[in-house]
Amino acid sequence: MKKSTQRLAGVLRNAKPSHVALYGLGFAAVLGLGVWYFLSTTAPAAVKVSAPAIIRVGTDEIQLAREQLAELKVGPVEPQSFESRRDALGIIDFNQDMTVPVFSPYQGRIASMLVRAGEDVTRGQVLYTVQIPDLANAASVLISTTGTLKVANQTLRRAQALYETQSIALKELQQNTADQQSADAGYRSARKTLALFGLTDKDIEDIEAQRKVETEMQVRSPFAGRVTARAGAIGQLVQPGSGTAPLTVANLQTLWMVASVPESELASYALGQPVTVKVSAYSDMTFTGKINYISDTADAATHRVTVRAEVPNNKRLLKPQMLANFNITLSQPLSSVAVPANALAREGDGSMSVWVTQDGSRFKRRTVQTGMLQNGMVQVLSGLASGEKIARDKALFLSNLYLITIN
Repeated sequence: MKKSTQRLAGVLRNAKPSHVALYGLGFAAVLGLGVWYFLSTTAPAAVKVSAPAIIRVGTDEIQLAREQLAELKVGPVEPQSFESRRDALGIIDFNQDMTVPVFSPYQGRIASMLVRAGEDVTRGQVLYTVQIPDLANAASVLISTTGTLKVANQTLRRAQALYETQSIALKELQQNTADQQSADAGYRSARKTLALFGLTDKDIEDIEAQRKVETEMQVRSPFAGRVTARAGAIGQLVQPGSGTAPLTVANLQTLWMVASVPESELASYALGQPVTVKVSAYSDMTFTGKINYISDTADAATHRVTVRAEVPNNKRLLKPQMLANFNITLSQPLSSVAVPANALAREGDGSMSVWVTQDGSRFKRRTVQTGMLQNGMVQVLSGLASGEKIARDKALFLSNLYLITIN
């Protein structure tokens, strides 16, 4: 800039007097254009201020402009059915009333396993056999007493015939009668002993007819169901009620739904209350049942009480130990005024309010008392009547705008 000024001064010293005036005018023009360009590029743009679209027209009352009303959903309040419910987290479990660990009645070694885990079985079906030395002894006693009874019966019949012809004395007849009764008692005792091993009448009759001493006892299913666990193997030593059962049979047509609820809510629960259950494996399905058991004791650590329901499982979709969400209906449905959740605003003092309108443009804030929340709708216990028009959404937005509007 300094050099340019020096050159301009040199030009003016050497120029003719007639040209100096022209140079001065040109310099002034250029300087003016520069100042104008600088101001036009650095001056801030003008800020436009518009009038507010919402006007406070009274206490807890505002009026909205047309463009603001287009963004609101205004509609009447309608009644809705509400059920008193409680949610709880629990598990699916076996129906313990229809689940049995199948032990061997007597000590022995497994001779054969006839079913596998996951197989369906019928009532009375043979599940496995056990070699039992005592069974052989009992079968031998039966065979022996059967022969003894047969001989005693024949001897008694002959003695009765001889006594009628007075060929023998009464004392001999009485002795033959006592021998027959003793043989019959021994025979009956042998049959009952074999029955204790789980043999049927047909099995016992086969032993009598074939005179075959059995060492294997058949262990049968107590009811129809499914083999849910198999822990036994051929050659394994088993005994009644000790350790793990060789097989477990369960009826999976019904299962238990077990949940824990806070002891403070115990008064709300009763036998027979409907229960709906959802599991993550079938998110679009709902399973139903009824409460059939409420524990008589509370957990000392968690202060929760076990609540149980029985649910049909005919399609075998539910599996024991699945996590489940329980929804328990505590009372019959109740019709009540309801509003969408977005129609409510929580005020600074903790109260809940809605914005009520009559003409669709002027809204008045009203405090209400709320109850249950179901399916996105909130129960209104007081402060609002059916049929009144409200802003069905953006209630919190309206409350905030009301605070910043000016008179």
